[in-house]
Amino acid sequence: MKILLAHSSTRPFEVERYGAAWEAAGGKREELVPVTPATATSWIESGVKPSGVILTGGPDVEPWRYGQTPLPRVALHPDAARDALDLELLARADEAGWPVLAVCYGCQLLAVARGGSLIQDLPTAGLKGHGVYQPLHRLAHGVQMVAARLLSWLPSEFPVNSRHHQAIADPGRLRVVGRAPDGVIEAVEDDDAGRFVVGVQWHPENLLLEPHLELFRRFHAACARPG
Repeated sequence: MKILLAHSSTRPFEVERYGAAWEAAGGKREELVPVTPATATSWIESGVKPSGVILTGGPDVEPWRYGQTPLPRVALHPDAARDALDLELLARADEAGWPVLAVCYGCQLLAVARGGSLIQDLPTAGLKGHGVYQPLHRLAHGVQMVAARLLSWLPSEFPVNSRHHQAIADPGRLRVVGRAPDGVIEAVEDDDAGRFVVGVQWHPENLLLEPHLELFRRFHAACARPG
């Protein structure tokens, strides 16, 4: 089994973080195949046949991709190459039927790819408490789950870490199944995909405990099923 691990060229540490979480959940690190904008086609050239894709955290999605212009006095950190990479991998996943686990930026990008939009800056929108950056495993707030299908095994409420200044505004064709107490979208599922396609706004790769490790196990199991 090989799982594509999309990350920014400036964030090589994602390989170690996800590798540690994947291993703690019972997987093998060598199952993860790192892919960056600079190595976008390396997995194709190497003959890798993916069974799934993980979209990790990173930059801010370019606002034009969801029909907006940058808000004044809001510092955005877009990465056009990363947007293009993840959108291409999502398109390939849709075509090939790969399961998808999208985390933080990946969750936001998934929503944009499904016709949704983003809140460009949570503090500007009056939504605080989501940018708790250190330590990486600090639990910042709870998530309340409602009517989940792929994530129905999660507790009805559980704590998560949180380090983002953007979030999903309109989920597009995704279904919202988890929210923070202030209403910020924390978990989404793609009912139309007919397979495991899930986005979470927190960072399970930094929480080497339950139920976050189980998220990786469920994704692993989905990738192991015959397509």
